[in-house]
Amino acid sequence: MTARPFEQQIAMQSRAKHGVSSRALSILLAVLADAGLAWLLFRQHIISSPQEIEPFWVKQFIAFAVYSALQLWTLAYQTGRGDEFAATIDKVFAASPAVVTALIQMYWIGHDSAATLSWRQHVVSAIWAAFSIADFFSTDITNQRLRMRQLNLSPPAD
Repeated sequence: MTARPFEQQIAMQSRAKHGVSSRALSILLAVLADAGLAWLLFRQHIISSPQEIEPFWVKQFIAFAVYSALQLWTLAYQTGRGDEFAATIDKVFAASPAVVTALIQMYWIGHDSAATLSWRQHVVSAIWAAFSIADFFSTDITNQRLRMRQLNLSPPAD
């Protein structure tokens, strides 16, 4: 028997099974979201006909639903496991869709006008940005739990 807590033994066993962590998946998802937002916001005339409106919203809804479900799953699966460096990187990438949205919106304001983009692009980017801010704070809370466990300051388990 080892002197390590039971939670650490389980974490080590689960890491041995696969090489990709949920934090790595979370970071990859954020990078893909950044690329998708950049692609969306740099296309000035995204919808040119009324027949393209419904497919646009369906694509955006599916992309957001998949992204948010996977991000929430990786956050729930992680809950303070791993090292603090990876947790900090995950936290930074959690906010990246909001940062990308803000930078591209500022680009359009400086380059031409915010009215260059359609209201649909503004709505979609605002939704992604709002979720990324919530994901940032959720990840921050998870990181605080991680630090508390590493310093043995966490409250006793019930």
